[in-house]
Amino acid sequence: MEIQMMFKVPASFMYGQLIRSVQADIKTHTGHEVLPGSLDGFTYQKKWANGMTGKLTITHAIANQRYAYELDTDRDHYQVDYQLRDLGDHKTMLHYTETIEGKTAKGKANNRTAGFLLNWQRKHRFKKMSRQMAAQYFS
Repeated sequence: MEIQMMFKVPASFMYGQLIRSVQADIKTHTGHEVLPGSLDGFTYQKKWANGMTGKLTITHAIANQRYAYELDTDRDHYQVDYQLRDLGDHKTMLHYTETIEGKTAKGKANNRTAGFLLNWQRKHRFKKMSRQMAAQYFS
């Protein structure tokens, strides 16, 4: 999945919103607070309400430019990348990419089917969440 959006907020604001969310997630799952400068390479275990677990590794945390991670679960390998480009005049371009690779033939087939059926909904939710993050700049 790939999404590109422009926001009328500085890249530093969008990056800060994203990183605060990441820090809250880390604290929830590990009980530890991690400073933004220590995120690059940080790895932790996540557990979801449905019992699924995964190992999340932050692969890039470049202030005001990029946040990316990889997530390994029993079924899938996810790669997620947020790239921010400061356009000046308090405008930011967000380029988001997400790939999901099933670890088995059945998993790959399920991901293709689910991707086809649910991609619109996932994109819609992502765009809504991103707009809500940007709207906080004006509150």
